[in-house]
Amino acid sequence: MKVLVIGGAGHIGKAVVERLSQKHEVLVGGRQRGDVKIDIESPASIEAAYRAHPDLDAVIVTAGHVPFKPLDQLTESDWAGGLNNKLMGQVRLVQLGARLLKSGAVFVLTSGILEKEFIGGAICAGMVNGALAAFVRAAGTELWGKARVNLVSPGPVAEDERYADYFPGFRRVSREDVAATYQRALEQPVSGKVMEVFPEVSL
Repeated sequence: MKVLVIGGAGHIGKAVVERLSQKHEVLVGGRQRGDVKIDIESPASIEAAYRAHPDLDAVIVTAGHVPFKPLDQLTESDWAGGLNNKLMGQVRLVQLGARLLKSGAVFVLTSGILEKEFIGGAICAGMVNGALAAFVRAAGTELWGKARVNLVSPGPVAEDERYADYFPGFRRVSREDVAATYQRALEQPVSGKVMEVFPEVSL
């Protein structure tokens, strides 16, 4: 398969690229660098990238930004930024890709544990992750037979220290396990699935 990994230069993205490159042709996409220049906030950029690579079999997204602030500090600009980037950026990739790429294309999106677990300052992230799960379940049904759409929801990654202070007491998952889940979401003949990669959630 010819696979575009958007965010493939990032921490999780690198692990996904390394794993998938063993059996697939992998292109790395990014706003500033990579094989394919693509800005998920811009429909025109996404369409240009798809038209330049119409032979893509799959698109995997390991990119996306949301603000981390308490509810009483989030501004309208903060909300709009998180929604336009991590949520609508991934929605656009599917909506435009289902129209512009070949029939049977696969889309693997990214959410995260904050749909199920709350940490301080993560209310926007939790909302976006929950919306992505709802979108994937619906799109997986609506696009069945035309395209497949799945969602990977990682927990805090052991090798990534950037967010360690945000997740005290959380059990970490390995980059290898996260990358393997992206491979499963890509290669298994399922759609509309949310594939969680974390050991437990609170009741």
